[in-house]
Amino acid sequence: MIIKLIQPRMQMRPMDTNLKTRMAPSLGLLTIANMFEKEHKVIITNENVEEIDFEEKVDIVGITVTVDVMTKAIEIAKRFQQREIPVVAGGIHITACPDISQFDAISVGIAEKTWPDIIRDAQKGELKKIYTCQGAVTGEDIVSPAYHLIDKSKYLYKE
Repeated sequence: MIIKLIQPRMQMRPMDTNLKTRMAPSLGLLTIANMFEKEHKVIITNENVEEIDFEEKVDIVGITVTVDVMTKAIEIAKRFQQREIPVVAGGIHITACPDISQFDAISVGIAEKTWPDIIRDAQKGELKKIYTCQGAVTGEDIVSPAYHLIDKSKYLYKE
C-alpha cells in the first residue's frame, strides 16, 4: 500500500510568526510512518512547508487534525475522496470530538492502537467508520516517531 500522511497548513493567529510553521513535523504522523514504513510506502506531507500533491498515486490518506485546521482538513479530504481514495482523520481534535462525518474513517485515541486495524481493513476494502483505542496503553505500546524521515532543511530541527 501507499500511505499518504498529511499535516494541514495551520491557521495563523495574530501572535504567530512563520517560524511556528517550521518548528517540527507532526510526531503523530512520524509515529504512523514508523509503524508501517517497512511493509508499505509512506509519504508524509506537511502543508506548512510544502504543497500537497493531490494527483499522487496513493491508496489511503491519513490527516492529523487540530481544531484550527479542521476546515482545511475537510477540504483536503474532499479532494482525495473525489478520486475515491479513502481518507482517515485522527489527532487531538478528532479524539476530543469524534462526531465528525466528513471522513471515510476516524481514529480515536493513539495511533499505535488504531492504525494497525485501519491498514488491515483498508487492504481488505473493509474500512470501518470509527477506530477507537481499546484497552489500557502501556509503555510497550508506544512507537517512536520516524525521526529519520524528517527533511531537516525544512524545519528548525536540530540534532
